[in-house]
Amino acid sequence: MRIEHFAIYAENTIELADWYCEKFGLKVVFRNEQQPPVFFVADEAGMSIEIIGRPPRAQPIDFGDVFHFAFIVDDFDATVAELTEKGVPFEDEIQFADGAVRICYFADPAGNRGQVVYRSQPL
Repeated sequence: MRIEHFAIYAENTIELADWYCEKFGLKVVFRNEQQPPVFFVADEAGMSIEIIGRPPRAQPIDFGDVFHFAFIVDDFDATVAELTEKGVPFEDEIQFADGAVRICYFADPAGNRGQVVYRSQPL
């Protein structure tokens, strides 16, 4: 068993799918033409983000540190610099274990919280 995808809300699913494709190099692997459209955008390994419209009944979510998703990277500095140049808004970097783990959080245009993480040793 392995994780296939996770879902996030967006007011404009088309714009958010485009944002993840442009900024993070993800690819649209599925589009449902319902209104609003539902997208699955995936990385090269097939892990997907499902982007769904925020239903009117949905309560606001306080993401805090609890809800976020993470992109693992091999070159933290180069990745954060590239994404910053593309307009991804990062918070301050956090380091653990003398730099063995480095983290930067970002918020996408819909307010979903993500993270870029480097680990010298995989989990």
